[in-house]
Amino acid sequence: MNLRNKRVVVIGYGKSGIAATRLLLVKGANVIISEKRKKEELPPSLISTFEISGGVIFETGGHKKETLLSADLIVVSPGVPREVYAICYKREIPVWSELELAWRFLSEKEKENTIAITGTNGKTTTTSIVSELLKLSGYKVFTGANFGIPLSEYVLSQAKVDKLVLEVSSFQLETIENFFPKIGILLNITPDHLERYRNEEEYAYYKYRLFEKQRKEDFSILPYKESWFEKFKNMIGGTLLFFGKEKNLSAYLKGEEEFVLTTEEGEEVFSFLGFKLKGIHNKLNYIAGSLGARLLGASKESIAKLIKEFTGFPHRLEFVGSFGGVYFINDSKATNVDATLQALNSVNYPVILILGGKHKGASYLPLAAFIKEKVKSLILMGEAKYIIAEELQGLTETYMVDNLAEALALAFKISQPGDTVLFSPACSSFDQFSDYQERGEIFRELVLKYAPSFFKERALEDKKEVYH
Repeated sequence: MNLRNKRVVVIGYGKSGIAATRLLLVKGANVIISEKRKKEELPPSLISTFEISGGVIFETGGHKKETLLSADLIVVSPGVPREVYAICYKREIPVWSELELAWRFLSEKEKENTIAITGTNGKTTTTSIVSELLKLSGYKVFTGANFGIPLSEYVLSQAKVDKLVLEVSSFQLETIENFFPKIGILLNITPDHLERYRNEEEYAYYKYRLFEKQRKEDFSILPYKESWFEKFKNMIGGTLLFFGKEKNLSAYLKGEEEFVLTTEEGEEVFSFLGFKLKGIHNKLNYIAGSLGARLLGASKESIAKLIKEFTGFPHRLEFVGSFGGVYFINDSKATNVDATLQALNSVNYPVILILGGKHKGASYLPLAAFIKEKVKSLILMGEAKYIIAEELQGLTETYMVDNLAEALALAFKISQPGDTVLFSPACSSFDQFSDYQERGEIFRELVLKYAPSFFKERALEDKKEVYH
């Protein structure tokens, strides 16, 4: 679509909406920003930037039907409720994600050197792994999309890179038309975002859209025996490659400390000795990322080197510190139940588990067996605490608090040497925080600010008691 003088409505004025607006202006479009927040709730600098340059109209405080229906194109930010723009489909007005918009302005060479990663859990970690492998192999790399820098910002920068590594979400994949990567990786699908989708099948469908427009010369990398594969395998356009724990896949774990990749050069065996990330799920993420990176030109040497160097990602099973013999783990990135299950599988027991946040529609019952066996105390916080308490009642000692500060203060008090305080909420952060990163940073700050003095004072009190 030639966007010059076209009327484009950008729904949502977050990071993605701002990047899309900048790109649309460069391409000559007339832009209307439709934002549910009131104008006074937006940072003034974000508004003045575009009001000074001209070409942008702000409509705040809600999304007007007549404005949406007047558009030649809608660009929607991730997470905007679909009900907002559903009427546009009926009028055959194109609705694109910012990802789709930016994709239209990449060169064919750039598209041929793009790898995209999706999945319920592990997207950011695996995206980072792929990016680092390609950098270690000598390539100049852009890394972004759903996490980090929007793809539109890359297009605007006019930078020239060798490879593009994109993390993509189901929200972005809902509104693609032409987007497809040379290499697509689906890591896993577990119940998530059921506050948005009718059921898990619909959620899985959008994940599989990653492969929908691929050609046979492209590669589609999936977990072996993925539960929705039989349902959606006809959507996959690329050459299928599987990863997992079973032998003779394109990438598979060989025991607990080795993995094998099969490439055009034959079988390549790597050791996990020195790998710093906890849990088998992280090993599976590493082998899936290694396979994708290798297909895009990463060297064998980079894969062996990064195994010993990669330290993971902030807020994902991040070790914050040990105080008074108590370990503190920041897993704020766990915004769904499956991520919390993986965390419980990966840390030392006994556990004081802090759960809660904004409810996303999925059941917490899958946690029950793990909590009964491995969690000595459960601390529930946020909007979802009553729902969680009802589903998980009677499994272990359970406390209810209002916020993260109260949860940590209680965790300090009830902990004993050898315990692990695990902050793995199984919920989104939007009841009390702007995102999981802010939530994780506050957890880290609270631990580092208050734990040293609390446990020092407790140790002194213990000594007094012994002396008596």
